[in-house]
Amino acid sequence: METLRPALQRVYMTRASPYRDALKSFVAGYQEGVQKVIQKKEDLKSQEDANVPKKST
Repeated sequence: METLRPALQRVYMTRASPYRDALKSFVAGYQEGVQKVIQKKEDLKSQEDANVPKKST
Protein backbone atom coordinates (compact mmCIF):
# COMPACT_ATOMS: atom_id res chain seq x y z
CA MET A 1 0.00 0.00 0.00
CA GLU A 2 2.84 2.38 0.78
CA THR A 3 4.16 2.03 -2.76
CA LEU A 4 0.78 3.09 -4.20
CA ARG A 5 0.43 6.17 -2.01
CA PRO A 6 2.60 8.54 -4.11
CA ALA A 7 0.92 7.39 -7.32
CA LEU A 8 -2.56 7.82 -5.84
CA GLN A 9 -1.68 11.26 -4.50
CA ARG A 10 -0.39 12.28 -7.93
CA VAL A 11 -3.58 11.04 -9.61
CA TYR A 12 -5.69 12.88 -7.06
CA MET A 13 -3.79 16.13 -7.47
CA THR A 14 -3.83 16.01 -11.26
CA ARG A 15 -7.36 14.70 -11.90
CA ALA A 16 -9.63 14.58 -8.87
CA SER A 17 -8.79 18.02 -7.53
CA PRO A 18 -9.99 19.91 -10.65
CA TYR A 19 -13.16 17.80 -10.73
CA ARG A 20 -13.81 18.60 -7.07
CA ASP A 21 -13.29 22.31 -7.73
CA ALA A 22 -15.58 22.19 -10.75
CA LEU A 23 -18.26 20.43 -8.73
CA LYS A 24 -18.04 23.05 -5.99
CA SER A 25 -18.37 25.78 -8.60
CA PHE A 26 -21.37 24.04 -10.18
CA VAL A 27 -23.11 23.64 -6.82
CA ALA A 28 -22.53 27.31 -5.97
CA GLY A 29 -23.95 28.41 -9.33
CA TYR A 30 -26.91 26.07 -8.97
CA GLN A 31 -27.71 27.42 -5.52
CA GLU A 32 -27.48 30.97 -6.86
CA GLY A 33 -29.92 30.09 -9.65
CA VAL A 34 -32.34 28.50 -7.19
CA GLN A 35 -32.22 31.62 -5.00
CA LYS A 36 -33.01 33.80 -8.03
CA VAL A 37 -36.03 31.66 -8.90
CA ILE A 38 -37.28 31.74 -5.30
CA GLN A 39 -36.83 35.52 -5.16
CA LYS A 40 -38.66 35.97 -8.46
CA LYS A 41 -41.59 33.87 -7.22
CA GLU A 42 -41.72 35.86 -3.99
CA ASP A 43 -41.68 39.12 -5.94
CA LEU A 44 -44.51 37.96 -8.21
CA LYS A 45 -46.55 36.82 -5.22
CA SER A 46 -46.08 40.13 -3.42
CA GLN A 47 -47.09 42.01 -6.60
CA GLU A 48 -50.21 39.86 -6.92
CA ASP A 49 -51.07 40.46 -3.28
CA ALA A 50 -50.66 44.21 -3.76
CA ASN A 51 -52.84 44.25 -6.90
CA VAL A 52 -55.74 42.27 -5.43
CA PRO A 53 -58.34 44.71 -4.10
CA LYS A 54 -59.39 44.12 -0.53
CA LYS A 55 -62.96 42.97 -0.02
CA SER A 56 -64.97 45.01 2.43
CA THR A 57 -67.31 43.12 4.69
